[in-house]
Amino acid sequence: MDQVLMRFEADYDIVLECIQEVYGLEGDNLRQGKDFRKTMVLPFMKMLERHCYGTRMENLHKVLWEVYQESIGESDFLEKAEIILKPYYREVQKLEQNACI
Repeated sequence: MDQVLMRFEADYDIVLECIQEVYGLEGDNLRQGKDFRKTMVLPFMKMLERHCYGTRMENLHKVLWEVYQESIGESDFLEKAEIILKPYYREVQKLEQNACI
C-alpha cells in the first residue's frame, strides 16, 4: 500500500509555543553545543521558516534561542519573539498548508 505524506502546518502562535517547549526539553543539549538540527527543535523551525519570509531557519533558531535564554517566563519569550519576527511574518496560504510532499 502506498503512503501519502501530508505536510502539516500549524498556526504561527502555536509553532512559537512549541518552540518554547522544545527549547525547555532540549536546553541542556543546546547549551552543550548540540546542533539544533539533531534535536526536536528542527521540525518546529522548519514550520516557522515557512511563516517567516526572507530569513533562514538557522538564523531563526539563533535569535530565538538567545531570546529564550534571556526570557523570564512563557509570556516574555512569546512577546519578544513576536516583536522580533513581526517584520518577517507572512500568512501561509491554505494551498501551501495542505500541499503533499
